Order: sequence, then C-alpha cells, then structure tokens
Amino acid sequence: MTSSLTRVLAVDIGTSSVRAMVYDAAGAVHARARICYSTIRPAPYFEEQDPDLVRAGVYRAIALCLSQPDAEPGGIAAMSFSSQLYGVIALDRDGKPLTWNILWSDGRAEAQAEAAKREFGDRWLYPETGCPLNSIFPFAKIAWLRQEAPRIHRAARRFVSIKEYVTHPLIGEWAVDYSMASATGMLDIRNHRWSTRALTFLGIDADKLSIPVSGTKPFTLKADSPLASCGLPDGVTVFLGGGDGPLANLGSGASTIGSANIDLGTSGAVRCLTDAPRLDEGASLWCFCLTDDLWTSGGIVTNAGNAYEWLGTKVIGGGRLAEDEAYELMNRLVGETAPGADGLYFPPYLRKARSPYWDGRLKGTLYGLTADHGAGHIARAMLESVAFDLRAIMDIMQRELAATLSVVLTGGLSRSPVIPRILADVLNRELCVPEDGEGSIAGAAILALHSLGAIEALAFAGGPRACASFRPDPENAERYERIYRGYSRLVGALREIDLQERDRP
Repeated sequence: MTSSLTRVLAVDIGTSSVRAMVYDAAGAVHARARICYSTIRPAPYFEEQDPDLVRAGVYRAIALCLSQPDAEPGGIAAMSFSSQLYGVIALDRDGKPLTWNILWSDGRAEAQAEAAKREFGDRWLYPETGCPLNSIFPFAKIAWLRQEAPRIHRAARRFVSIKEYVTHPLIGEWAVDYSMASATGMLDIRNHRWSTRALTFLGIDADKLSIPVSGTKPFTLKADSPLASCGLPDGVTVFLGGGDGPLANLGSGASTIGSANIDLGTSGAVRCLTDAPRLDEGASLWCFCLTDDLWTSGGIVTNAGNAYEWLGTKVIGGGRLAEDEAYELMNRLVGETAPGADGLYFPPYLRKARSPYWDGRLKGTLYGLTADHGAGHIARAMLESVAFDLRAIMDIMQRELAATLSVVLTGGLSRSPVIPRILADVLNRELCVPEDGEGSIAGAAILALHSLGAIEALAFAGGPRACASFRPDPENAERYERIYRGYSRLVGALREIDLQERDRP
C-alpha cells in the first residue's frame, strides 16, 4: 500500500454522539457512521453521562462504519481517537464505574475550585499545569469527590476520562494522551508527567491515573478486543490521538503556529498551536500539550450551541419544536434583526462562565429589554454575546501569544447562515469556514496519517481544503466595536454586583 492510498479509521467521542470515519491520506472520506446518546442533569449544575452507554455506542459506530461497502476494513492501517475533554469517571479495582462520567459542562465543583484559590491564590498550579483553577477541570471534580463523596474517593482504584474507558479494552493498557491529560489540570505540561503538588492536594497517587503518552505513540489492537469481528487487520495500530479541541486545529487547517481555530458546537473554543508552552499573566487562557513538541493555547466558552438550543426549544419554541426546527426558526429571526439587537444584551451564562472570566458567579442576564423587543432581538443578542466572549479570548491571544489574523471556523454552528457573519463582524476579521465542516475527527485522522509517515505535514495530502470566506462588513464592525465595549462594562458590573451581594452579612 502506497502512502497516498493509506487509510485510517478516525473516531470522535463527542458529548451528544460518536462518529467514525474512514479517511485516506488525501482527506477523502470513504465511510462514516454516527451513534447518538444522551446526557442527564440530576441536579442544578450537575451534568453526567453513562460511560457504558457511550462505550457501547463507540463500538457500534465503528462496526457500522466498517460494515459499509467502501470502508474496506482489511486495508485500514491504523485507528485514532478524538474525544470530549474535561470529564472524569471513578473506577473500582475491576475497572467498573463508581460514578457516571462527570462532564465538561458540570459545575458542581465550584466551591472546591474557589477554596483552592483562596488558600493558594489564583495562579496556583497554573504555571505548571497551564490550567486556571476552575470547576471545569477534573482536578476540581476529584476534589469534590474527596469532600462530598469520600467513600467513592477512597474506593476508587483510578480516575479516567471517557476515552481511556473506551480504549482500555482495545489496547489492554491504562494510557492517556498528552492533551487529554493536560485538560485534567493535573499534568506538568513542560515535563509531560503528573504534577506532584496537584496529586498531593487531591490525596491520590500517580498510579490512580493513567500513564501519560504522546497521542502519536503506537499501540496494537488486542486480538480479543470488542472490535475483533469488524474485519480490521491483525495487529492494526491504535493511536490515542488527542482531545477534540487541540485536534480541531489540525483538522480545520489551522495547523501552523499562531493560526487560530474557533470551534463552535455544543460549547465553543478558540485555540492556536504553539511550539512551546505559552501562558498569560492573567491566567485567562489554558495551555495543553498535543505532542512532545506541540502545545495548544486558548480558551473555552461553555455557553454556545447548548444555550442557543435551550433558547430555541424551551423558550421561543415553547417546547413544541424539534431541535432542527428551532435552529431554523431562530436563524430566520436573527437574520431579520439588525446588528446590535436594538440595544439588548444577553450575557449567555446558563452554565458556568469559563474563559476569559473563569467566574462561576455569572448568570444569564437580559439587560436593556423593552416592550419593543421581540424573539429575534433576544436570539440575536445571545449570539452576539457568545461572539463578544470569543472576541475577548481572541484579544488576549493576540496580545499574549502573537496569534495571527488567520481564523478558521468549524463546528456545528459554523454551518448556520447567520453565525459566521456575526462573528466576522464582531472580530473584525476574515473567517474561513471549511466546506466539509470537519475539525476534530479530521485532526485525529491527520495525526494518525502523519505518525504512519503517510503525510509529511500535519495536513491532508490533498492540498488546501475548500473554504467559504466571510469578510467583516466595515459598518457593522464599527458598530460592534462600540457595543462590545458596552458589553464588557456590563459583564464587569455584573461580576462586581454579585461579589458585593456575596460579601453582604
């Protein structure tokens, strides 16, 4: 098999679904499958997922993908994984879950993160781990288990991500790739090993975590793995790949140092690749390892597609519209509403606010609402606020990381007819939106192909991907510059008001 014909199986373990695709070195997709699964909210700010449901879904999606006529599973050279970040599962000595997967969007550990800040300061561990102290990271979630569920904490043989739970039966080892490990808030990102200070604080030893390895390290698929009947070659190579965020940079085409990828799906993020760990003075950005010599820096917003879906289905749709119908209605209403939403602001913090504020006190707020506003104004104000938070992250990246003006937009919301235009105007930058819309799963394929030597650069061999270009409208960009300053003052005022309320006796 020549390198130009090399095929790999890429798997993306998302929050709402898993996807499996067979790629060749030129970036062509020969087979694909998708399996959906659900999440639960058992209490306010709790968001969980059944890890056995997800693991079974991953194996079904792979089998379904490889059963398609053009998949040719016997010719697949390797498989590689992308995965949702920030989740943690406690396992017993037999590898059985003691908890469900505590998801990235779960905010239960706010008190533990804040207590660590008060005791050690805002930047404690940040220079070492690249992660601010926040409830999103498994560091805080394990601290929550230690304090609120001590029996589970004591009984846990190990703490793993959903990817480790999926891949252990395939390779027979408890290993975690650098980017997944980085996103725990417990990895020394310069030395690629677990932070002694973090583990001491949590009361656990390193043997309760998986061994950190590069996502390019080759493993061998076990002969008796759950994929044994899928037709893969004996001893096919397995790469652990990376987290969905860092891999989205590779898959989107933002794979050069300093170029930025905005990934908008259930949540949103802005990232750029760096050739060394890069941190900012205000601890507003995180920094994760990707390989032995590549890192990603950026920020995450936890309120994006999930907030838009909530507004469309539960509020504007009144519970009567399916998700697709709600998106179609909202996009139409937004398109009919002028930029600026007639003075309405909608800080969208239905879930905990992450980058750039890392302030769990913030809540969703409608400010400036009058009887002249309608559903279109509310929907547009929400999207504009998401764009403003992304703008705040981008401004820090430009200042601290010397990020370039090259921005690639991916994720489910990139296919909206209105969102790319709003973003281009708010950022006052040209956006490139790949026509195939793929990011993370394509990045998993690229990392595997590069590791096999089938491609030289961290990009498909088929040349630049076809993109739609969205350029800012000068008049809208000027208007948004003023509105953005007002939004920033509003968020600052809301944070100050809440702080005063909490300090009141």
